[in-house]
Amino acid sequence: MRYWMYRLLASDPGRKRLRTASKVTLSVISSVVVMLIIVLNAGGQITAAIFAGVVGMMGILVVNDDTEKEQKLTTVLLAASSACSLATGSWLSKWGIAADLFLLLVVFLALYLQRFGSRYFSICMIAFMSFYFATLLKVTFAQVPWLFASIATGILFAYFYNFILIKDKPEEVLKRSMGSFHIQANLTLNIVIDIVRDIKLDKQRLANLDRNVKKLGDYARVVSNELGSTDPGGIWPGLSTSQLRLYIFDTAMLMETLSPSIRRLKEHRALENHSIRSSLLLVIQSIREAEVLNREQVHYLENAAASLQSLRQLLRTLKLDKRNEEWLYLIRRIESIANHIIDGAFGLQQSLQRTSSDGATSDPLEKEDTEEDAKNEEEEGMRPTTKKAIQALIAGGLSIVLGHIYSPAHQYWILLSCFVVLLGTETVGRTLVKAVQRSVGTFLGAIAGFIIALYLTGIQDIILLFICVFLAFYLLPISYTLMMFWITMLLALMYDILLGGINEQLMAARVIDTVAGVGLGFAVSALVYPQRTRDKVTTSTVEYLNSLKEYVDNYIDRFREKHSAFNLADHALELDQLLQTLIDDASPLYRGWFGQSGIQQQLTVLTAINFYAKHLVASSTRKSQLNTDEKFEELINHVQLSLTDNIEALSAVIRGEGQAQIVNLEEERRQLERLPEESESSEHEMLNHLRLLHNVHYIWRINESIVYLARQLGAEPKSKG
Repeated sequence: MRYWMYRLLASDPGRKRLRTASKVTLSVISSVVVMLIIVLNAGGQITAAIFAGVVGMMGILVVNDDTEKEQKLTTVLLAASSACSLATGSWLSKWGIAADLFLLLVVFLALYLQRFGSRYFSICMIAFMSFYFATLLKVTFAQVPWLFASIATGILFAYFYNFILIKDKPEEVLKRSMGSFHIQANLTLNIVIDIVRDIKLDKQRLANLDRNVKKLGDYARVVSNELGSTDPGGIWPGLSTSQLRLYIFDTAMLMETLSPSIRRLKEHRALENHSIRSSLLLVIQSIREAEVLNREQVHYLENAAASLQSLRQLLRTLKLDKRNEEWLYLIRRIESIANHIIDGAFGLQQSLQRTSSDGATSDPLEKEDTEEDAKNEEEEGMRPTTKKAIQALIAGGLSIVLGHIYSPAHQYWILLSCFVVLLGTETVGRTLVKAVQRSVGTFLGAIAGFIIALYLTGIQDIILLFICVFLAFYLLPISYTLMMFWITMLLALMYDILLGGINEQLMAARVIDTVAGVGLGFAVSALVYPQRTRDKVTTSTVEYLNSLKEYVDNYIDRFREKHSAFNLADHALELDQLLQTLIDDASPLYRGWFGQSGIQQQLTVLTAINFYAKHLVASSTRKSQLNTDEKFEELINHVQLSLTDNIEALSAVIRGEGQAQIVNLEEERRQLERLPEESESSEHEMLNHLRLLHNVHYIWRINESIVYLARQLGAEPKSKG
């Protein structure tokens, strides 16, 4: 129970889902209740209260500008857009073809104008929904003043909850995200402790550990993104963005290291040794107990440092026995990364203590370039927003025609489903996935909504309607299917209230229209300016490899120019994000939506490369000077050039650009390892050389993986002659 309670507490980093769902639900409730009181006392219609709820919901959901000032202006503009669209809808309802053309124009502009900013999409989106509502209820011009009052009510409450009562505060979001990260880290360490204590190899526990490690990686990316726009010094005076990012990186890497290392140690039966097991437990428990951002709990860090020192002493003893060589490196790896965490935690504590004692402030927030390169360069050919707008225009026209033929009572249902399924889907594969998710969610929600609507009446319908609103938008980031389930239930209840009842024919029509709409959206996305999923995966893969090349270059530079690896942690987190984007883009392929694509092997190798790349920083020496000689620098320079060529060759074969050649670096590896034997080296020089070899260990693993994948994709070995 404690485990699941903590999982629940950590499950919403920054409480973003809770805040968004709460704001939407409260805005809807307030708008509906206030407008309901007005119409009941003034002789208006209940439809005005429902429309106020729709506007209150849209006033929060579609506002996505970068700054609060821009968001406030957009919220005000939504009222004008909704009012104009509503008045136009009531006026054009007499001329069906004119209403259809107006709605198509709104659909086109909603997607086309995104190139100029999210505000224009927001304005067009509420215009679409207002027009849709006007046609659904056959709004007459006499009803327009009541609906104008609904717009004012909805926008006022959206503004109130979004910018006054539940105002987003970046510092609070960051603090809560860090809280979720720490909870998840401690949950993961608890599982590790249970595994280490139990001598037996429990595969179920190990699988649970892997799931928790993956979850921690997700939280690390969330916190890293928050740090891109929020100065941690505002919460923990004295801390800089780089310091906190490095700590997050090291903590996540410790968990990623513990999972396979503990598994291998158990397979080698190393943990049956009481001394090893006790020392590892002491280190892990002390790290779990350390409250890194609490300046009053420094003694826990001191305990962690002492336990790590004990583990080092044990390593010196174990090194004397040659039988331990096959698994001893696993403990060294854990010790190395745990040492980075403890050193980084002491650095954080020193910054906090220094600030509290002398009033020093933190380093200024390191500004990140938020502008995409694509925005600064002239794009060749038609812009993606223009292509998507043309797709929506064609699909929308077909949807309206189909709606008038097969569903004249609700002629825009098909259009609504078609329009929504095209939003936010860059590729044909992603459109198909969203289409299926929407269809399944609508089908299940229609069944549940129809059954529930038969047994609930009056206030019960209203209460459940608000519950549906909350659950739909709380679960949206988790599952689009679940979101559509609750939205369809919400619509069933609205139809029950607005139309005075609901029947199976109406809900069946809703499901059929949804399937028809998403089918049209998918067909047009596949036939008109299609963006193939594999092309998008290729682009994402090349982008990842380019970032990897820069990362590896910067890492190797420190052997020749004495650069610090400190800031490479930021780059490693960016690599993690790029890999996750690639996995998301490839999901329609590796999940079998288009049959067996062979993408799974490529993703597996790239995931391994990403793991090795992060270990370059996680396992390497940071503080002590890396002393290299001329021979070492000459060899490592050659390795850098060859590895860069191999990454470029892999990018070329992935893009399908002719025959690429790759080179194996095993000979260079052997030369580096033989350097001390070729010269008379002192013991100190030997130790320094071993440290250098340790720091470049994962370079070979990265190159081996790149060579393997390139060979699998058709590259040929390059002659060294």
